[in-house]
Amino acid sequence: MSRLLSVVVLCFLSCCNSAVLFAQATSPAVEPVIAAASSEGQQAIAGFKKPDGWTATLVAAEPDVANIVAFDIDRKGRFWVCESFRQDIGVTDNRGHDNKWLRADLAAQNVQDRIDYHKRLLGDQAITYEQQDDRIRLLQDTTGDGKLDKATVFASGFNGIEEGTGAGVLAVEDDVYYTCIPKLWKLNDLNGDGKSDQRTALADGFGVRVAFRGHDMHGLIRGPDGRIYFSIGDRGYNVQTAEGNHLFDPGSGAIFRCELDGSDLEVFATGLRNPQELAFDEYGNLFTGDNNSDSGDRARWVYIVQGGDTGWRMNYQYYGDRGPFNREKIWHPFHEEQPAYIVPPIANFADGPSGLTYYPGTGLSDDWKGRFLLADFRGTPANSGIRTFRVKPKGAFFELVDDEQPLWSILATDVAFGPDGGIYVSDWVDGWVGQGKGRIYRFADPQFSESEVVKEVQSLLAGDWKELGEARLVDLLGHADQRVRLAAQWQLAARSAADSFRRVIQDPTLSTVNRLHGVWGLGQIARTEGLSAELIQAVEPLVVDGDPYLRAAGADLLGSLPNHTVSRHLRDAIDDQDDRVKYFAAMAVGSLRDSESFDSIVRMLERNNNQDPILRHGGIMALSQIASSSQIAELKDHPNRSVRRAAVVALRRHTSPLTAEFLSDYEPMVALEAARAINDLPIAEAMPALADQIARPTDDDALMRRVLNANFRIGTNDRLVAVARYAAEPSASESLRLEALEMLSQWKAPDALDRVINHWRPMKPRPEAEVAAAVTDQLSRLLSAPEPIANRAIELAAELEIAEISPQLIARLSDESIDVQTRAAAMLALARLDPKGAPGFAGSALAADQPELRIAAIRVLARLDAANLMPALRDAVASDHSAERQVAWDLLAANESADATHQIEDGLQQYIDGDLPEDVWLNVLEAAKGRVNPSLASDLAAAEARWAQDDALANYRASLVGGDRAAGEKLFFEKTELSCVRCHRVHRQGGQVGPVLTTIGAQRDRKYLLEAIVRPDAAIAKGFETAVIADDLGQVFTGIIRDETDDAVRLMKADGSEVTIPTEEIVARRRGKSAMPEDLVKQMSPREIRDLVAYLESLKVDPRAGGGEIE
Repeated sequence: MSRLLSVVVLCFLSCCNSAVLFAQATSPAVEPVIAAASSEGQQAIAGFKKPDGWTATLVAAEPDVANIVAFDIDRKGRFWVCESFRQDIGVTDNRGHDNKWLRADLAAQNVQDRIDYHKRLLGDQAITYEQQDDRIRLLQDTTGDGKLDKATVFASGFNGIEEGTGAGVLAVEDDVYYTCIPKLWKLNDLNGDGKSDQRTALADGFGVRVAFRGHDMHGLIRGPDGRIYFSIGDRGYNVQTAEGNHLFDPGSGAIFRCELDGSDLEVFATGLRNPQELAFDEYGNLFTGDNNSDSGDRARWVYIVQGGDTGWRMNYQYYGDRGPFNREKIWHPFHEEQPAYIVPPIANFADGPSGLTYYPGTGLSDDWKGRFLLADFRGTPANSGIRTFRVKPKGAFFELVDDEQPLWSILATDVAFGPDGGIYVSDWVDGWVGQGKGRIYRFADPQFSESEVVKEVQSLLAGDWKELGEARLVDLLGHADQRVRLAAQWQLAARSAADSFRRVIQDPTLSTVNRLHGVWGLGQIARTEGLSAELIQAVEPLVVDGDPYLRAAGADLLGSLPNHTVSRHLRDAIDDQDDRVKYFAAMAVGSLRDSESFDSIVRMLERNNNQDPILRHGGIMALSQIASSSQIAELKDHPNRSVRRAAVVALRRHTSPLTAEFLSDYEPMVALEAARAINDLPIAEAMPALADQIARPTDDDALMRRVLNANFRIGTNDRLVAVARYAAEPSASESLRLEALEMLSQWKAPDALDRVINHWRPMKPRPEAEVAAAVTDQLSRLLSAPEPIANRAIELAAELEIAEISPQLIARLSDESIDVQTRAAAMLALARLDPKGAPGFAGSALAADQPELRIAAIRVLARLDAANLMPALRDAVASDHSAERQVAWDLLAANESADATHQIEDGLQQYIDGDLPEDVWLNVLEAAKGRVNPSLASDLAAAEARWAQDDALANYRASLVGGDRAAGEKLFFEKTELSCVRCHRVHRQGGQVGPVLTTIGAQRDRKYLLEAIVRPDAAIAKGFETAVIADDLGQVFTGIIRDETDDAVRLMKADGSEVTIPTEEIVARRRGKSAMPEDLVKQMSPREIRDLVAYLESLKVDPRAGGGEIE
């Protein structure tokens, strides 16, 4: 082997070792643990997919930078990087805590509430949440070679129990803005040493709740209007602004904007889940990518409009099916049946949208014009990278087109264009919580990135804009690069150059984009010092300009002028031939409270006929601002359904009780819209009217759940009787009747979480006697209902101790024609109502042929007849029915008698000897814990040690067999802590990040499935395992393993080509990590693992029968 080759291989192997050493460092420290320098980052380039002819260059890596969440590049080419060292060791996640924690989080209304419950529930561990920093790293190229050779910690110490993640940074002149929950910071370096020595909190109160890790403050960007825009995930906010306004929503993500000094902070849009980054196109449209909720829904590409609500609420996360978000298809692209109060997404797109930017116009070919670049973070490099696409106008809305994946196989967190024409991408490297590594790469097309216009852009951006003359700045408003145009606009606005802007907007020979900068510049001046009458007269004609973009921008500007008198032209623009103009005109007359536009807005809504959601939103916003609630309510008689729906949403924005007048609308969608407003906000004064709708039931599930909930929340006896009658109503759906029964069960002590939207809304207890009376009146009808309803009614009657039902229970128990589950339910209910008589029936049932009855019988004996219990349990543990054996061992575990202990010891000895049925291994081990004699416990420990020598899964072997398939399915689709369905698809439900599991049970055995759950890196599915391989010629190959034999490894490289490497030529190999979180097993009990294995093993649909496929 040559000396050079030896060095390559040794470097390769040392990279692997450094990763291992880092992974083993677990002690918290003030200074973060960062991986040592290595050649890993350079080697990774070989595995990237990029366009032909492009270059890829590593410009920064560990130890100079690590755990990169986001970054910004300023005009001088300096990189401001958000580094996080607090993931899971300071910034936590509700999925890692118990139900007590979750309920405290859902109840939190401000940041102090969150701090208080952290300290209360964490106790002495609270201090561990303050031992690591989030910080800003400043990276600079001091030599001009393109490498970021100087690294400085610009700001650190963001480590309070309430802080983090620091996920957004923006450099504007000498100010650096930083979003780190709970504050929006402005940081300054006063002495030029590259370190912040002045910090100003511009706003405080963000991050009321924990929610999910990563749902933080981020997205900092300066808009074309000169304001700062930023976002927060669904951790919510409770903020008092400097002007005295209260911004409050503890359970929703939002977009905010404010002036550079933090003044005039306002909520721009809401209803988002986790909008990590924002981007404006050259026409001033704002967009974001919003993450999905891990329940089979898809991520959303969203057009952000002022006052918009995209429909997500943090509390939905804790419904297994995500409640209304999934049930009412809120996350779907626009369709008429959606709630009308939302602005739907343009498209369902990507899986883990994070970093986002827009092509500024220089550095690449013209094919890139109009393109967004979106980082799609999917937990593993092989399936992650940068997507690019355009949006195409569709009325006032858009459609997503031209989707491509130009840069792939990199675990990108952020993406931005540098002044030098390059695309810069930050690499998280691997996993979800950070490995103390981080890289920044530059991708470029030399044919264009080295052009004269790029050099000009680089020089202009780095220059002193205050030195440029006004004429030159005006010329630059028409520059090819968006960043140059904006810089010129902002500098002219700072000089109050209103006349220059006026000349630009009045010149029809200039380009659309050029003139738009003139409009935006005037808007900046208008906010700071107002516009003269002469300037307003110059703006007015824009609404009749020949260019629709200018007409729309003109309307928008006029609408922002306080106390402006609305002209005929602006009102006429509501009926413009261009939908974008209509929208901005509607928003403008709304902002100006122009009541004379009421009829025009109604006509616009009628003509739109709910076909364009942005026009609908503009009409709703206008109605809510220009008309009183009573005037809007008069639209209840309007013949057009779309107008009536819009009226309901406008009343919703007023929180008006008059919303109730639309509940009786003959169109179900209108009535449902009213019900949503009344229940979901809520509108307390309208709640009785909503409850009254129970007298005219429909088959609309969303409506009737809210009707039932209104009755439940009002809670008076007449409402109780109504719910009981509904539960017994044969024409109602089974799901709604069961919901009514659950309400009756909770009536005495209602849960604090709302039954429809899961919001924290505590209620007072109600009398139990009234509940029992109401249920008794409906018992005969309930017991004649289909089995699921009858069985739940039996349980409810037992809970309420309704003795009158005992004879009917006995009759059911004895009737062999009745479903066995119903008979078993009757026996258990009888045990509660007749504790003396029930053991006799249970004794008889022990001889039944049906195991369900025998199981119910031993449960009854365990509760009521200790004398006869042990013989029954001894028989049951020897049963040939798995469920009966498992229940028997669990009942033995709960029995503290010496006989039970002896039986458990016998069972444990059988386990050690290999004579115990596998399906009860776990039950017996749990029963034996802390219970058996020391000698037997020692024998168990010795046996486990032996097994562990030969079996890496020994610690989990008891979870291999005996699981409950139905319980496992529920875990897969509904347990938030696992979020299996986020990445995996079964049949047509689920995500597309990981392997499709539709037929996994036919392809893999239980042991493989168990290993995939508890040791995900040991069992990576085919087509998802990545590797970096060095051969004896010094070549390094990176790709996805397509096939592997004893003789060779076949890799698919990032460009789609394949290479086969003979095994005998491989001198070093590094395996990529699984995207599946390593600590997933910590979120499951051994029984849950067993259940999940059982479910996955049951998935055996033959793909040749059209049932699905495996990847």
